[in-house]
Amino acid sequence: MAEGLICLTLAWDQMPESVSLEGGSDRILREPVCAILVLTSMGWVLLDTGTDARRFRGENPDRDLYAPAGLPEFLTDGDPLVDALADHGLEPSDIAVAAVSHLHFDHSGGLRHLAAAGVEVCIQRNELEFAMNGAGREDAYLREDYDDPAIRWRLLDGDAVIAPGVDAVSTPGHTPGHMSYRVTTAERTWLFAMDAIDLQAGIDLDRVVGTWAREQDAPLVRSSHDRLTRLTREGDARLVAGHCPETWPPLDVPPLPRNGTAR
Repeated sequence: MAEGLICLTLAWDQMPESVSLEGGSDRILREPVCAILVLTSMGWVLLDTGTDARRFRGENPDRDLYAPAGLPEFLTDGDPLVDALADHGLEPSDIAVAAVSHLHFDHSGGLRHLAAAGVEVCIQRNELEFAMNGAGREDAYLREDYDDPAIRWRLLDGDAVIAPGVDAVSTPGHTPGHMSYRVTTAERTWLFAMDAIDLQAGIDLDRVVGTWAREQDAPLVRSSHDRLTRLTREGDARLVAGHCPETWPPLDVPPLPRNGTAR
């Protein structure tokens, strides 16, 4: 069982609703880029790493990745992940183990910090294989984020334990090896859908996300969506959409226990 968790907002993306919700409109949503810190008996666990802000700054920001919606907004002029960790008295070397739900660039941008700190990173085997052998920029995969021999990958094949109280939940479809996270604390069980369900509207209306990396994976988008809603019912869990501007920033997370320290 985990001792507690902290929700991190690493950036804000400008995205058409249709990307996050099948049948959605062209209305531009300001969506959070999310990560989670979990305090466990083995130390701090980091789930997802956000966007590398450097490519969107300076005189020639990379506009193609987000056109036509606009560039992401960052909460700091520094590095989003490093500064978010510092807000809680942490640095990358304080992370006991990390995981990345999938390797789209708004989830993989902080991997270089974990590589430099020697932190083990959990990923689904199918996701890494697709990223290394089939995916490209047109699929929102940027090899410079993850094609690094210094990253200490721990390859997972489906559901797995990441750390005490933190489980990987296999939810392929949005990408071939996408995974969500289950975090169990004394107060409740949390299911962080990540990009398997982007918006609270997807939960409320039972509508899937609007994009997937491979056409043959489209049926898996629905089956993974259904799996998460089923696990929510069976485990009396709180299901959290991965990019929802309505539910993420004010997410009602209990405070860490008094003995839960950042170092």
